[in-house]
Amino acid sequence: MVVEDTVPKQTSEPWEDLTQLLDKFQTIFSQNKYDVGCINLEPQRIHLISDLPISLRPYRNSQQESKEIQTQIEELLKAGFIRPSHSPYAAPVTLAYKKDEGKRSRLCIDYRKLNEITRKDSTPVPLIDFVIDNLTHAKFFSTLDLTSGYWHIKIHEKDAEKLAFTTNFGLYEWLRLPFGWKNSPAVFQRTIRQILQKYQLTFALNYFDDIIIFSQSWEEHLTHLDTIFQICKKENIKLKKSKCQFAQEK
Repeated sequence: MVVEDTVPKQTSEPWEDLTQLLDKFQTIFSQNKYDVGCINLEPQRIHLISDLPISLRPYRNSQQESKEIQTQIEELLKAGFIRPSHSPYAAPVTLAYKKDEGKRSRLCIDYRKLNEITRKDSTPVPLIDFVIDNLTHAKFFSTLDLTSGYWHIKIHEKDAEKLAFTTNFGLYEWLRLPFGWKNSPAVFQRTIRQILQKYQLTFALNYFDDIIIFSQSWEEHLTHLDTIFQICKKENIKLKKSKCQFAQEK
C-alpha cells in the first residue's frame, strides 16, 4: 500500500511504524467512491409533517448531462445504494460542478420541497472554535475522511420511498442516506458521535465528514490511531486515503 501522499516525509524508524500500521488496516481504505461500508446501527427513519406526497417532473438536462446521470445511477444500482421505485414521491435531479473533476459531475437531487415538510433534526455540528480548543494541547493529530460519508448509513425500509428521485429514464429511491436531504448532516454527526462515544473528546472527535485524532506523544498517537482503525473495521467504515492526513505535527 502506498502511503507517501498522506504521511509526512520522514525516514526514521517511528514513521516506519506508522506505515506498518496503515498496511495492517489497509482493508478500511476504499478503492473508489462506491466502495463504502455500511455502519452497524439501526436504519434511519424519515419523519415528515405532511402525509401528502411531493412529486415533481424531471429536470431537462443536456444529452451529455443525461448520459452522466445515467452512468452514475447504474453505479449506484450496482453498489446497492438505490433501487428502482414505484413511490408517489419524486424529486428532480441535476448535476453540479465538481472542483476535483473540473466539470459538472456531482449528482444533485433537488430535495427542497421535501425538506420543507421534513421534521428538523437539531443535532448540532461542532463549531470550529470547539474543535480548535480540543486540539490546543495536542502535539500530533490525524484527520480521517470517510468515503462518501452519508452513504454509510442505511435508510429504513418503510421510509425509502420518501427519498425517491426522478430522471427522464426512471424513478429510483435511496437505501442509504443521500446528500441534499435536510437532516443528512445531523444524522451523520449523531451516528459518528455515537460510534466514537467512548473516546469522544478524549482523543477523537468528529467534524463534518472527518474524524480527528489528537495526541500528546508519538507513541500515544499510534495507539490512538490503532484504536480508531479497529473501530472503523468493526463498524464497516471506509476511509478515503487520498483525503486523510496522518500524524501531522503541530
